[in-house]
Formats: sequence, structure tokens, C-alpha cells
Amino acid sequence: MRAMKNDYKTDKYYEELGKSLENILLLGYTKPSRMLFFTFLKGIVYGLGIFIGGTIIIALLVWALQQFNNVPLIGHLVQKIVNQVNH
Repeated sequence: MRAMKNDYKTDKYYEELGKSLENILLLGYTKPSRMLFFTFLKGIVYGLGIFIGGTIIIALLVWALQQFNNVPLIGHLVQKIVNQVNH
């Protein structure tokens, strides 16, 4: 029951936010083309951040797996995984 209360507040908040943005556009405080341009830039930066972050995480994962290369039972399996990622 408590989750429903939070959902209601969230819906109301977003509705008020939408009305505020609509009023900003109607009053001429910002141009729709400028808003579109900054939204586009925000999307590019967000995508670039995800790409760089994912690359770092994969590199750290491969490095951590290489540390288990000499473990008797899983060393061969780890080596296959590292070779697959490297190629």
C-alpha cells in the first residue's frame, strides 16, 4: 500500500514538471531548437560515458581473470575466456 502512495506522488510530480516545461516553452524563455540541440548533446555525452565505462569494466574483468590463469582447476577455462575476449 505504501508503494502505491509513492507512485501517486511520482506521477503527480512528473505531471507538474511537464506543465512547467510547457509553460517555459510557451512563454518563450527557451527556443525549442536550442532545447533539442542540448538534448542531443546530452545523449551523445551519455552514450560516450557508457561506452568508456563499459570498456574500463571489461578491461578490469579481463585483468582479474588473468590473475586466475595458474589456478589448477579453472586456469584452462579462464585462459579460453581471455583468449576469446582478446580476439
